[in-house]
Parts: sequence; C-alpha cells; structure tokens
Amino acid sequence: MTDQKSVVTLRIPKKILATGIIAIVLVAAILVLWQVYPILLNPSSNYVPVKLQPMNLTLTGPKGTTLTLNESAIAKLESLTSQGGFKTSVGRLEGIGNYTGVRLIDLCNLIGGINSTCSLRINASDGYSMDYTYDQVMGNDFVTFSPATGDETNHTQPLTLILAYYKNGLNLTSDEGPLRLSIVSPEGVLTESHWWIKYVEKIEIRPAIEEWTLLLKGALVENMTRATFESGANEGCHGINWTDSNSNLWTGIPLWLLIGRVDDGNVHKTTNAVRAFNDTLALQGYTVRVINGNGDYIEFTSLRVMRNSAIIVANRLNGAPLPEPYWPLKLVGSVLSNDEMICNIVEIQIIFSGS
Repeated sequence: MTDQKSVVTLRIPKKILATGIIAIVLVAAILVLWQVYPILLNPSSNYVPVKLQPMNLTLTGPKGTTLTLNESAIAKLESLTSQGGFKTSVGRLEGIGNYTGVRLIDLCNLIGGINSTCSLRINASDGYSMDYTYDQVMGNDFVTFSPATGDETNHTQPLTLILAYYKNGLNLTSDEGPLRLSIVSPEGVLTESHWWIKYVEKIEIRPAIEEWTLLLKGALVENMTRATFESGANEGCHGINWTDSNSNLWTGIPLWLLIGRVDDGNVHKTTNAVRAFNDTLALQGYTVRVINGNGDYIEFTSLRVMRNSAIIVANRLNGAPLPEPYWPLKLVGSVLSNDEMICNIVEIQIIFSGS
C-alpha cells in the first residue's frame, strides 16, 4: 500500500496581501526618512544629516576680537532645529519650514559675549545689514504672525535667533544661503521679513542702539520703525549714498520714496520699475513738511520733491548710526542748502491743498 502525502496550499486573500505589502513599504519609507531627514519628523531633533556646504563667517567682538569660522567649525557647534518663516512687506507668507543652525547668542559668546550695553550688526555679502538690540538677540521685541492666516498674533513660546544653514534638513539654496538669520520657535510663528537676513557673512558686537520711529502723515498714517527704515535704506533696496564736501558718507532713503508710502492708498510696489509715489497728486501740488524733535520744520513743494533722489533722509553717517545732534535722521543732499539740512527728524507730513 502506497502512502500519499497531502499537500496543503495556504491561500491568502488578495486584499489582505495588498494591505500587508503597503504596510511594509510605509514602514520602510518612514525608517528611511527618520534616518535621512529626521527634523521633518521630529522638529526638536538636533541631528545633522547633511554635510554643510562651504561657508565662512567672521565674528567681531566688542574689543575688536575677530574670529573666522568655516563650515567645519560651524558644524561642531551645538545646533538647534525649530520652526519659523516670515511675512513680507506686501503681506506674503514665505519661508515657512524647519530651520537648523547655531544660536546667535552662542556665536556671540565665542567673542566675549553680549549684554544690555551692546547691539549686534548682521552683515550680508550683498551689502545688506541690520542692527539688532540686545533684547532682540535674546528673542524679544518682535512682531509675530500666524503661519496659517498671516494675522498678527501673540506667541506663547520663546523666540530664538539662529544662524541657519539647513531648511527642512537640506542645505540652504543659493538664493538665501549658505547662512541666513532666522527667527524660530516651537510654535512656528512668523516674523517680519526684514529681520531674516540672507547671505550672512559677518557678525559684529557694537555699542547699544536706541529705538526710534518716524511718523509719516498724509492720506495714510504710518509709524515707521527703525528696523523698517534700516531695511529700506540698505543697498539693493531703496538706499542711496551722498558724500559731502568734507568726504563724509551719508546713507538713507530719498524723501520722495517716504512720501510715496502715505500720499495715497498705494503703500509699496513689488517691482523696481514702479514706485508707490503718486505723480498725479504731486503735479496737482501739495506741501511736504519735515519736522524735528523741537517742533522746527522745513517745507518743500511737491514738485521739488517729486522723484528727486538728491533729497535724502539719512540714518547713517560713515556707516554708523547718526550721532547727536543729528540722531535719528537728518535731511541731506547735493541740492539742499545748509539751512534746509534739518536734523533730529521725527515726522514728515503731506499738507494737501485745502487741508
């Protein structure tokens, strides 16, 4: 008698088999992402997965101490990964993501540290620069916005300033890196775009600066902050230079561009070809009054101011904030008499006919 062995065939339903394969693929993908892009999955991680691109950063301390760091030196410093982004002057929400970099305060500590008697100047390779107060370096005094709506909102988690080299786990692209000043927090609120300096190459600890505002009054009213003015006065934005007869270099913004922010409802244009200045209103005629802190003023006709870049509201003298008695702003330019170069400017008004 011949024994016959039974052969049992296990049949797995196709749906169950397909589900199992998908689950295996998903688990594998997650494991790969966890190894290669951990900050995408865990924003609090300080793991650095990508080799830093070539970079050089110069640090200058309050006593002139200078230190230059390359990518190898920067990679050895403790890193922070957190969330951030910015709101542009025309209301766009941009740059939202996870940023990895070195805390600004840690960089300051490498060259003697920073305290309330100091400020910090961040310089970019394209000529842009911005001054930060001690409080700002410590994460205070920033306007914050919701990343969902762009509306101004209060933040409940601390803000941290970092010099970022990664965005979402990858080296910053050539249109913003290799290093960018970024303001991040666990809740990912946005800040104003002029604080997010691209192409950072130098950090200087300098004497403390005092905040100020410039009141612009016309069809609109604007309290322009120091930071907004500084941003506009940068090279590549609206900044312009004038050298006087004593070889002093004055830097600022043409008066007509400031007038264009409040002469009608058009505050700012995104292209360089078209400015917000309203030529039609200027041709109809109005008076521009520039007022100092003592209440003294100088007046110009709209026709004289109209697109005249030789009348400059200056905020810097030889690369530094204006000293007393010029501070915070002084009117300068080749077409002005000495009597017209009013200093300690705090307000600029448009006086329309009949007003």
